[in-house]
Amino acid sequence: MLARLTTSTAMIALLAGAGTSSAAIAQSETGSEDVIVVTSAPLGIAADEIAGAVEVVDRRHLEDNLAGSLADTIAHEPGVSTTYFGPAASRPVIRGLGADRVRVLVNGVGLIDASTNSPDHAVASEALEAQRVEILRGPAAIAYGGAAIGGVVNVIDGRIPEERAEDGLDGRFYGSMTSVDEGETAAGRVRFNAGDFVINLEGLMRTAQPYDIPGYAESETYRLFEEAEEDHGDDDHDEEHGEDEHPYGTVENSGLDFTSASAGISWVGESGFIGVAVKQSNALYGIPGGHAHGDEEGHDDHDDDDDHGDDHEDEEHGHDEAVRIDLEQTRFDLRGEWRDLGEHIERVKVSFGTGSYEHVELEGDEVGTRFTNEGWEGRVEARHTPIDLWGGVWEGAAGLQAFNRDFAAIGEEAYVPPSETADWGVFLVERWDAESWGVEGGLRFESRDLDTATDSRSFETASLSGSVFVRPVRDTFLALTLSSSERAPTDVELFADGPHVASRTYELGDTTLDVERAFSAEITARTRIADWSLEASLFRADYDGFIAAFATGAEDDGFPVYAYRQEDAVLSGFEGRLEGPLGAWGGWDFDGELTGEYVEASLDAGGDLPRLPPLSFTAGVTASREGHQLHLETEWADVQDNTAPFEFKSQSYVLVNARWSFEPIPTRDVRVILEARNLNDAEARLHTSFLKDQVPLPGRNFRAALVLDF
Repeated sequence: MLARLTTSTAMIALLAGAGTSSAAIAQSETGSEDVIVVTSAPLGIAADEIAGAVEVVDRRHLEDNLAGSLADTIAHEPGVSTTYFGPAASRPVIRGLGADRVRVLVNGVGLIDASTNSPDHAVASEALEAQRVEILRGPAAIAYGGAAIGGVVNVIDGRIPEERAEDGLDGRFYGSMTSVDEGETAAGRVRFNAGDFVINLEGLMRTAQPYDIPGYAESETYRLFEEAEEDHGDDDHDEEHGEDEHPYGTVENSGLDFTSASAGISWVGESGFIGVAVKQSNALYGIPGGHAHGDEEGHDDHDDDDDHGDDHEDEEHGHDEAVRIDLEQTRFDLRGEWRDLGEHIERVKVSFGTGSYEHVELEGDEVGTRFTNEGWEGRVEARHTPIDLWGGVWEGAAGLQAFNRDFAAIGEEAYVPPSETADWGVFLVERWDAESWGVEGGLRFESRDLDTATDSRSFETASLSGSVFVRPVRDTFLALTLSSSERAPTDVELFADGPHVASRTYELGDTTLDVERAFSAEITARTRIADWSLEASLFRADYDGFIAAFATGAEDDGFPVYAYRQEDAVLSGFEGRLEGPLGAWGGWDFDGELTGEYVEASLDAGGDLPRLPPLSFTAGVTASREGHQLHLETEWADVQDNTAPFEFKSQSYVLVNARWSFEPIPTRDVRVILEARNLNDAEARLHTSFLKDQVPLPGRNFRAALVLDF
């Protein structure tokens, strides 16, 4: 396999060198963080000036750290983890919160998929489609509503061009192969001018076989528990249930086949742009994790509102076949921006997306359950002209956001009735900055209506935040933010009534649920110590009526019953990054980086919330010299024994990763990436994953990739 990777990479590099012209990468994608404008923030502020936690991940960083899905690729960022339901289906987890509490957006509007309803539903956006990803955590996400009470992951994909192509034509290509799953990935974009119009064409393909692991797919604790449950004192247990039953060396049914294609066209003028795009996405992927084993699955993770979705491989329900998901989405988008509209309006931005989503769950060749989601989402932002006031500059923005979702699950595992969700909200963000100090505030009002054939609920929510920031010395920014956020319940939390095999539970909604409220405090600090930069956040959120699914002690349809109800809870923690130069030696420049994160969440009545990421640190060293970059890093995660009832603890692990990237042809914009991930072939299980005891992370993996721009 290694020979295959090396030979393929060399051949592609030679072809690229023969046919590629030199071009400079855009500053917005490769420039230092202190000049990057965060477009997800309504005021368009530089990343190091935002009064809250924010991360901007540019395209080069995404390519260097590509790990399959979008969530897995950005999971190394401080405060971010992933639900990891196998390599195909993962959603971001921010500060221990996921599902509906973290909004994943494309250019500021929703994905219009089914990923928030269940952890085994793939996100309809790929990491390689992004020009950059902006991650807003905590109060910084207030402009996106109560559903973003945990944070926002906004993918800026450039499908609708905002600027003209340099020299009339530009593009990029990424191709890679991976050893652990015999994976192949290719993605490309071409953009060209046609008079006053700019046309953008893109395509992506990602395929993989079931991936290799260093040992058993099931954790030791899970295997022991499973055998004890099945034994029941049977002397013939060892013969009937030998270790050959337990998958070893490979995660079965974890293969995938993803494709997407899009076309966009924009009119681009001196004062703005307006354009449209269409995108078609298809996916076929397996759901790993083996068969369900009756009532022992009550010992999995299922006390949070992340437990949504469809049901899978339960023998009592006749699901002896491996389950695969066949997904298709067609999406249309319109975006525009107009600048300098008069004396009082600096700019107006409009985003609108509409999509038709469908996926079927295949049990062998038979269709088990069909999920559909028809919907649209739109957003309008207007920023007023900055005003000199009281020795400072006052700037602000207001906007309107609305969406409508018609969701249905049809089949034997449709545990949520068909429902329609209509949501609209208005927001206002204002900031006064006197250089040495300033204040910032945000306010949002939102209305949500949820309807089924037999039930309906309506909610009115209000969220607000206020920040005070100071710059006591040069290159230092300190901010204190207080906020109150409200989140309306989802259709699953209200109306669920049926077995949910993805979480191995029987979920029972509550139509009387009230609004969930969080009162938060966050301290953000950014500073430079000599040539080193430090960014850190401390946060605490007190939840009034945190909505989660709690065990009732009853059993229905072979599953333990979990009922949604509200409990008061407290969530707190920290995240941070320290980076800077280590010096020069032998013609190489060395830089170091250290990141860390921790979160804890407990109920006022006692006990912890499930699937909390453990204390973790990542330390890395990068050596650079004349187009070459060597990177070595170590990831460490602590034991997670702050567990919910019926949840197994997760063991500590250490992963060692190495990467060499270089530019083989000085006159061409070509880059080759050779990476080894999990060099020590360690068994690692993410506590944030629903399948942590059945599906570990991949074993030792080698990746060879080619990146070229023209």
